[in-house]
Amino acid sequence: MNDASVTTSVYPADKNFVFVDVETANWSNDRICAIGLILVKNGETTGYYSLINPQTHITFTYIHGITDEDVKNAPTLEEFWQVMSPLVPDKFVFVAHNYRFDLTVMKKDLGRFGIRFEPTEILDTMWVARDVLYRFRTQRGDLRLNTLAEALNVELYHHNAASDITATKEVLEKLLALGNRRIEEFVRPYLPK
Repeated sequence: MNDASVTTSVYPADKNFVFVDVETANWSNDRICAIGLILVKNGETTGYYSLINPQTHITFTYIHGITDEDVKNAPTLEEFWQVMSPLVPDKFVFVAHNYRFDLTVMKKDLGRFGIRFEPTEILDTMWVARDVLYRFRTQRGDLRLNTLAEALNVELYHHNAASDITATKEVLEKLLALGNRRIEEFVRPYLPK
């Protein structure tokens, strides 16, 4: 998952980027059952994926295909985060497609274990898509990840956290190239409520 030429041309060296995609267990949206992470820091890109034991029954199997049996021996989010947290920089840009969902779920689920998750800045690939693709149109159109991936010829196995997060990164890079834009234009400060 390492592509130094893209990393150096798109991602500024003075910022760290943490791409996140989660799959949830149920309608509460506070229990993660799979997570995909891509870290872009110091010019290096590293990807991580894990099933997560949400410690509750998974009712969203019909969406992502993950069952209770699949996660019974998986780490909890707390256990996964104990391994990941030393790798995540103190200051980082949280990147996701529809960032509010993934960030809210991360904060809720990690919060159950007394763990704070606070990015410094945020970037939503939907903002980039809206600006690059629909800037001069009166109708905004469909900005779902699967629709953008298809339009931009990005491989995607939707509702699989590993595939979703890889596609999110590739969609972002293709949109920036298409619009001849810089990533810094879309990074915003994170203002927790």
